[in-house]
Amino acid sequence: AKILTCSRIIPACLSTRVGKPKVSAGTFLSVVFFTLSFACNAAVSNTYLDSDNDSANYGKAVPILSSPLQVAVAANFAKPLRNIANDYFKKSGQEVSVTVSSSGTLFAQLTHGAQFDVFLSADTARPNALVEAGRVNAEDVHVYAKGRLAFLSSNTTTSTPNFTAASLAGKKLAIANPKLAPYGNAAKQYLVNTNQWNLVSPHIVMGKNVLQTYQFFTTGNADYALVAYSLTLTDKQINEAGGRNTSGRAAAALLIPDTLHQPILQSLAVTAAADRKAAASAFARYLLSLEVQENLPNWGYQPANDSLPISVDSRIRENKEVNNSDTRGLP
Repeated sequence: AKILTCSRIIPACLSTRVGKPKVSAGTFLSVVFFTLSFACNAAVSNTYLDSDNDSANYGKAVPILSSPLQVAVAANFAKPLRNIANDYFKKSGQEVSVTVSSSGTLFAQLTHGAQFDVFLSADTARPNALVEAGRVNAEDVHVYAKGRLAFLSSNTTTSTPNFTAASLAGKKLAIANPKLAPYGNAAKQYLVNTNQWNLVSPHIVMGKNVLQTYQFFTTGNADYALVAYSLTLTDKQINEAGGRNTSGRAAAALLIPDTLHQPILQSLAVTAAADRKAAASAFARYLLSLEVQENLPNWGYQPANDSLPISVDSRIRENKEVNNSDTRGLP
């Protein structure tokens, strides 16, 4: 409450000081409040959520913009972000507007002048490219989550995706565009590393982002798909044997061993203009807080910090065990 009071009083004090240059009691109070404002700002810039108590009081410490924060997010993380943004609004009062697309598309928009306050990419390359271009500072870039790649099949008894000419006959495999979407790049790496890329290439349909790729599968336009594991969790039955997705289509999902592709490290960059940066940085800190990070496995992600004592969702463990132990290939 005191921090908010400081931010409201300072403009009046400065205005009074400009209008009355002579030394007075008002001038003295102005100096006092001006000094306190720096302390307030320091408190805001160093606020980190590392306990339930901090989380409960978070709204008292963050700067609030009169307009919504503009947050651009890679398609795979859109649903978790919307929930996180909703919780953040309840705690702080800051509205958040979410723009969803592929990491590559959002990056291109940023480099052409799009005014996003925070950019959540599905990789580290694009946020780091913003640093190299002088668009953001290195300290404004952070890994916020680690993704997992999953294989979807309309055959609910399928095992690991070891494709054969017979299993691909008349079939389509959906992946995201490797040039635009990090999950598409991970999918291609998996297929190359398992010597399946040349066989599969004629059967591939590409989505502009991983969400569209997932929709290709759920709508029946593809028989198989390699997508973000997090997307499969939106269909509660999809990970169970004989399960069906929400459209009623039979489906099964298995995790791809993360040793078969580069780690999917998802980074954010605070890209806000100077007058909005404090509020944008506060939201970024909330994403990195224990409260949010501990909940990421429920969305199909690993937390950014490997040292966090978090139990991975049981569905991840079970699917990984099946994936690693069953090598029969597609029927």
